[in-house]
Amino acid sequence: MNTIKTLTALICFLFLISGFLKADTYPPPRTDPLDFTPPKIKNLVKPAYPKEAKKNGIEGTIKLQASIDINGSPQNIVALTKLGFGLEEAAITAVKLWTFIPATKNGKPIKAAVIIPIDFKFGPSNAKMVYIDAGEFQMGSEKGHTDEKPIHTVYLDAYYIDKYEVTNAEYKQFIDANPRWGKEQIPREYHDGYYLAHWNGNDYPIGKDNHPVVYVSWYAAMAYAQWKEKRLPTEAEWEKAARGGLIGKIYPWGDEIDPSKANYYDATNKELTPIGTYPKNGYGLYDMAGNVREWCLDSYIVDYYGNSPKQNPVAGSINIQETVKDFIKMKTDRVLRGGSWLNSKHSSRVTNRSKRAPTDTNPNEGFRCVKPIIP
Repeated sequence: MNTIKTLTALICFLFLISGFLKADTYPPPRTDPLDFTPPKIKNLVKPAYPKEAKKNGIEGTIKLQASIDINGSPQNIVALTKLGFGLEEAAITAVKLWTFIPATKNGKPIKAAVIIPIDFKFGPSNAKMVYIDAGEFQMGSEKGHTDEKPIHTVYLDAYYIDKYEVTNAEYKQFIDANPRWGKEQIPREYHDGYYLAHWNGNDYPIGKDNHPVVYVSWYAAMAYAQWKEKRLPTEAEWEKAARGGLIGKIYPWGDEIDPSKANYYDATNKELTPIGTYPKNGYGLYDMAGNVREWCLDSYIVDYYGNSPKQNPVAGSINIQETVKDFIKMKTDRVLRGGSWLNSKHSSRVTNRSKRAPTDTNPNEGFRCVKPIIP
């Protein structure tokens, strides 16, 4: 069952923030801790999980700033986060109904500023996407192939990315709802003749519901993402997510290959494995190395890193929106990332780039989606 967990030790996280104090309305910073008692929660109302966030499997921690007046009522509540999907609004609505025991100074009630963190959490099997914060990262490698050079600084807006690669079961829901993309109905110009080659009609192999879907073209992956009100990740979004917060590392976990952490060809497995079989990276994402190579939004341009835009780059288009809107018209080779069960450890590096025609389908090609945060 989906649950919302307000931080257990929430009271411990309610603290006076000196940077928010104003001399005319707030007390000066205390010198004797015995003179001051911080606000305490008296009555708490659990936030309702927003429908949009629940639909997309979105988790997150919302941080609110508020002032607690001398009657214990929260005032001037504002969100310090911007996770979207209605999470901030749901948290503010709930906190407006809370009551507090007000802060005291020398035994008298006073107005005090607080920070209130609220966790929106699913059960482990229901959380589907991971939040990646806005900011810069170092993309590329000086030790890889020519198309991985040079290392360059990229700024990305915040986004959510699927925790797992899209599975057979999830893809079947798509083609059942969109018969045009079924195995026997898909227009020939959107695949190479091997689309869903391992399926029996529109049914995936028995017992493989939790395996990544493969033999899907870039066009089909784009169509699925559009149906989910998402899109494919750009190369930059994919690489930042794959790094898991590590800087300059070769793999999502470090600089040495580890067969216990990825399904690549010269490890022990010689076939696809179910999603979540191997450990997650620092951002909580699975199979960012190995299992299947993943389609990205970008057109493949060998020397793109030498002159790519610093902010939200996407190769082959003026902007991301153009590619998403006109994906059916795109004819140039597209990028695949992440290595696979059929690829070597070298191909599983976070900076390795591969290319295929958008019609290409293979037993080691799949995808995951992202959902941008609209400011």
